[in-house]
Amino acid sequence: MPRILSVSTGRVEPRLTRKGNEGRTGIGNRPVDGPVRIGRFGLEGDESAYRSRELGDTAVHIFCVESYARFRELAGRELPVPSFGENLTVEGYTEREACVGDVIRVGTALLRVNQPVIRCSWPTVQSGEPRLTRWATQEGLTGFYLDVVQEGVVQAGDVLEIVSRGPADWTVAAVNAVYYAKPAVRADVDAALALPELADRFKADLRELLERLPV
Repeated sequence: MPRILSVSTGRVEPRLTRKGNEGRTGIGNRPVDGPVRIGRFGLEGDESAYRSRELGDTAVHIFCVESYARFRELAGRELPVPSFGENLTVEGYTEREACVGDVIRVGTALLRVNQPVIRCSWPTVQSGEPRLTRWATQEGLTGFYLDVVQEGVVQAGDVLEIVSRGPADWTVAAVNAVYYAKPAVRADVDAALALPELADRFKADLRELLERLPV
């Protein structure tokens, strides 16, 4: 049964980017002992430098341990967990299993999957592996965001229960395949845009893809 392996939060802090420039990031989340409250806009004590949470669509970030196993295989060494700044590191609920629109219960909170994460370069800094972001996008192992249907409390060890399912054809992996296709396929992008469960923020990124496609 899917479960929560760790719950992580962190504050925005200054760090050097992959290119050695000064920046600010909340990538350095650290596991928290005991229960953590999930409010409408995210976990108590958690901050983000780049993704506005005013819409609530990026309130919670999940990444699965199975993806870490794949990246460990590619890197030939252990990678720190969390490296992707996720709030919930989970087992048994991957991008190929999570559907956009799934409602899940974690602890006493209800969350809804609404979009993949468009990865930046900060995981390469956090992990010390310069190829990590490229691997994540190439393999469609990006993690995903959830909005909060019901506020509650979560802690490591909680079971992840699927309360209701989104459209079976639209797993997070399927949406990633549309977004990262080279070149993008207009019919597939249009189909993703018609998905009511997909976050408006992600749809805006899909529309940018359409604008770059030849007529």
